Amino acid sequence: MASLSRILRPEPVLFILWVNELIRLIWSPPILQTAAGWVMVIFVLLSLPRISRGTLFLCVPLTLLAGGLAVYFDLATGVLRGFQDAAVFMAFFGSIILLRTLADQRPEIIRARDLLTNLRANQIGCGLLVGSHLIGSILVVGALAILAPLLKENADAKSRRRAAEASQRGMCLAPLWSPFWIASAFATQKIQGVAAWEIMTLGLFMAAVGLLLAHLMYTREIEFAELWRALKGFTPIIPTVTLCAVLIAGLSTIAGLSTLKALIAAIPALTFFSLMVEKRPAFKHLATETWRGSGRVSDEIVVVTVALVLGRVLEAAIGDLGFVDTMADISLPAWGVIACVISFMMVASLLGIHQLVSMIVVLVIFVPLETGVADAVMMEASLIGWAFASMIGVTAVSTATASAMFRVQRSKLILGPNLAFAAVFGTISVTLLSAINSLFFAS
Repeated sequence: MASLSRILRPEPVLFILWVNELIRLIWSPPILQTAAGWVMVIFVLLSLPRISRGTLFLCVPLTLLAGGLAVYFDLATGVLRGFQDAAVFMAFFGSIILLRTLADQRPEIIRARDLLTNLRANQIGCGLLVGSHLIGSILVVGALAILAPLLKENADAKSRRRAAEASQRGMCLAPLWSPFWIASAFATQKIQGVAAWEIMTLGLFMAAVGLLLAHLMYTREIEFAELWRALKGFTPIIPTVTLCAVLIAGLSTIAGLSTLKALIAAIPALTFFSLMVEKRPAFKHLATETWRGSGRVSDEIVVVTVALVLGRVLEAAIGDLGFVDTMADISLPAWGVIACVISFMMVASLLGIHQLVSMIVVLVIFVPLETGVADAVMMEASLIGWAFASMIGVTAVSTATASAMFRVQRSKLILGPNLAFAAVFGTISVTLLSAINSLFFAS
C-alpha cells in the first residue's frame, strides 16, 4: 500500500486540472467542466494518505454533514457541482505556487529583507507591520518565514510575541484587497460580478485604515518621520506588488474575467515575461520548485473542496428548509447585515470553525437576500471577517505559522492585543462600510 501511495501521487493531477482550467478560459465545452469534477474527486482520493491529522479532523465532520444533507435532500448533483467548483482552485493554487517561487528569486524581495535588518529597535514593530502586509499580499503566510528570522536568536519572549503580533496584524490585513489570498478567490466564486479594481480599491482603503489604527494602538510613540523611514525599507517591493495588482485588475476589466480567473491567466503570463530576461537555470529552478510546492498544498485544496461541496449542498438545503425566507422576514438593516457577516466569522474562528466554512455559511445565507448591501461591500465585509479569523482563529494556518516561526504560544497570539484590535477595527469597519454602502445606492 505504501509503495502504491508513492506511485499514485496527486501532483500530476493538479497540473492536469491547471491546464484544463487555462483551456476553459478560452474554450469551455460542458464535457471539460464535467471531467474537471471527476478528476477533482481523483485528486482528493489520492491526497487522503498525505493530508495532516488536523486537516482530517476538520474535514471529517464537514464531509459527514455534507453527505447527510445530500442524502436527505437528494442533492447528488450538488455534490458534483461542488467538486467542479473546486477544480478552478487547482489552477488558482498552481498559479500561486508559481508566483511564490518566482518571488523567491526576485532581487527586490531580498533587498527589502536586507533593509529591514538595518532598522533601529524602535522601528522594528512598524517595519514588521508594513513589511508583513506588503510581502504577505503576494506570499501570503510565506511572509512570516521571511520576517521571523530577522529577530535576534536571543530575543526575549516579550519581543518575540510583539513581533509575531505585529506581523500577524499586517499580514492578515492583506486579504482585504489582495487577489493572491484564497479569501478573495473564494468570495469571488460566491459573489460574482464584482470588478477586480472595485474590490481592490475598496480593500486598499480599508487596509490603510487598519494599518493606521494598528500604528495608533500599538506604536503610537513612533513619530511619523520615524515611521516613514521604516516604510522606505520596503520601496523595492511596491512596484512588483503594484504591477501584479494592475495586471490582474486590467485583465479582469478588459477580458471580462472574474478576479480569480484573471489571476489564473495573468501569473503564468507574468512568469513567462520574467523568464524571458533570465538565464535558463532560472527556468529549471522555477520548474523544480513549483513541482515541489505542488506537493505541499494538498491539505489546503482538500479543505477548500470539502467547503465548496458543503456550500453547494447547504445552498440547496437552506432553500428547501425555507431558512432564507425566515431571514428575509427578519429584514435586518444594511449595517446589521455587515455586522453579522464580520462578527459571525470572527466568533466562529474563536470556536475553532475554519474561516472557509464560516464564510460560505454567511454568503449562502445573505447573498440570495435583498439585504440592501452592495455586492462589493458584502464581499469586503466577508474579507474583513476572514482577516480577523486568520489573525485570531484557533484553526487558522496563519496563527499556527506565526506561533511556530516566532516561537510564541498560539493561545497568547489569539487572546492577546490582536483580539482587541479585531474588536476595534471591526466596529470601525461596520461604520465605514455602512457609509460606503449608502454611497453605492446613492449613485
